[in-house]
Amino acid sequence: MKRLIVMGIMAGISTLASAAELRRVASDTIALRGAIAEGDVDKLRQLARPGTTVLRINSDGGDPQAAMQLGRYLRQRQWGLAIDTVCAGSCALYVFPAARYKSIPGTAVLALQDTAVLRAQAGPEHMRRSLLEAGVPADELDRETAALAAQLARVAALEAAFAVELGIAPAFYRDFRQVAAQADSVRQRFPDQDAAVYWWPAAARLQRCYGITGVDEGPRAARLAPDGYLYVPALSALVMGDQALPDCP
Repeated sequence: MKRLIVMGIMAGISTLASAAELRRVASDTIALRGAIAEGDVDKLRQLARPGTTVLRINSDGGDPQAAMQLGRYLRQRQWGLAIDTVCAGSCALYVFPAARYKSIPGTAVLALQDTAVLRAQAGPEHMRRSLLEAGVPADELDRETAALAAQLARVAALEAAFAVELGIAPAFYRDFRQVAAQADSVRQRFPDQDAAVYWWPAAARLQRCYGITGVDEGPRAARLAPDGYLYVPALSALVMGDQALPDCP
């Protein structure tokens, strides 16, 4: 099980989450709850009506390619995205930026993590160590490392093409590394030293630095601590702001 978890995390897939549930909740709104998986965009098409304009979402991630397909569908249909509680992982990386407008109310969080391009850049030695810790036998390490590297390279290429398709800056998929580096010192303040690190970029930065527009982030600034983070004990999550990042051009 641990081996599957580590490989899933490195590949950008939520291996423990259940499949997403999609249902119509209003004349103009469809709700998606759970991990994004292959086939979800087909379910969305079946539920869509001429008056549908909003996807309401609560997702901690899922399959990257399925999330890109979902993002493309929202972009083609010019739908908006409303976050119920959380849009994390693949939801934040691929579905969120593709929507025409994005709503993050006061009870919700946008949470980005490592992207495919950053995981691919980690290198084979990092992958080998992770796979070894996950229980991969020594005589299988070379084969498993090569397979994982190929998978990450493929998804990283799709991710780069997706950024071009949406017209957003590639830095959107690279800046998490600087955020995560600063999070190490912040994490020492909490008893849960293994809290997962996320990044919540501000609407102003999303527009100015990455070309992602139409974001209504609600009371984001008031929810972050003075030095720019939000700790969520129930989720064992440390959500960082933009304080580690330089101003964009």
